Amino acid sequence: MKKIYLFAVLACGIMVFANCTDGKNKEKKEGADSTGNELVEAKDGKKLSPMGTFAMGEGSALEDVDNIEYVLYPSSYSSAMEEGKDIKGKTSIYYKNTIADAGEKNTKLSGTDVRYPNNLLIPIYKDAKAKKGDIVLTWWQSGSGLQRAIVTDDSDPTQPKVHYLDLNFKGDGTGFAEDHDNEQLKPNSFVVLKDGEMQQGAPIVVNEDGEKEEGILVKADGDNVIYLAFASSLKETKKSNVKVIPLTPNYGVGDNVKGVFVGSFSKDYKVKKIDRKIGRVWLDDEGKEEILSILEVIK
Repeated sequence: MKKIYLFAVLACGIMVFANCTDGKNKEKKEGADSTGNELVEAKDGKKLSPMGTFAMGEGSALEDVDNIEYVLYPSSYSSAMEEGKDIKGKTSIYYKNTIADAGEKNTKLSGTDVRYPNNLLIPIYKDAKAKKGDIVLTWWQSGSGLQRAIVTDDSDPTQPKVHYLDLNFKGDGTGFAEDHDNEQLKPNSFVVLKDGEMQQGAPIVVNEDGEKEEGILVKADGDNVIYLAFASSLKETKKSNVKVIPLTPNYGVGDNVKGVFVGSFSKDYKVKKIDRKIGRVWLDDEGKEEILSILEVIK
């Protein structure tokens, strides 16, 4: 009889514990996503994660906020949140803005009501200096949108002149890159990229599903990496799949290389000429000439 009573008490206790646990899990699921991010309400009342289906969370506080002059942010984030759509895989041109209120996980930008996850922001700090040949992360300053550029004139290292590497270059003077050649950057508007470092803005190769995808690193956090892929699509992968592209070419004239074609390093070329001053490579494609930036060619 005592044994039956004991088992009954234990069973009751287990049921109470299970109900409490389910209640806690339900409360967490309704108020936050799996990484603890507070859910955002869309126009239709739908609740969604501020990071969509990215495994990476919103992130931690931006470092040295007082020395951040600008941030680059994903243009489509605001509309995605309002419409209850997933930001992952969405085309996201990165534009520049300033900080209105920096938070522990997310940040409000000037002129907006939206708080952007810190892991989707790219800060640009004050007082950067660059020398000739450096590759910098900036934006197209007579246009708009994230750009990598190579410094062509460092007479004033705080506002160097550059050749944009992500603008179209035709080699005959008619490309956008040629139209805006030697454009002078504003002070506090760029970050100098370091060769081989997994830093925001770095050119990367993503080895996944048998392909070598071209990317621009947005954020590396733990085992996860968010990057801009073909057509500025925001994607995520594991850090083990990522390799940083050397900023100084490790190939020479006559070498066989891989070049970017429709977003991946899938085309075989032979190097004809390298112009290190403007960061461009002339390639032979079975008798046809192709010109790519040094960030679009790997050995």
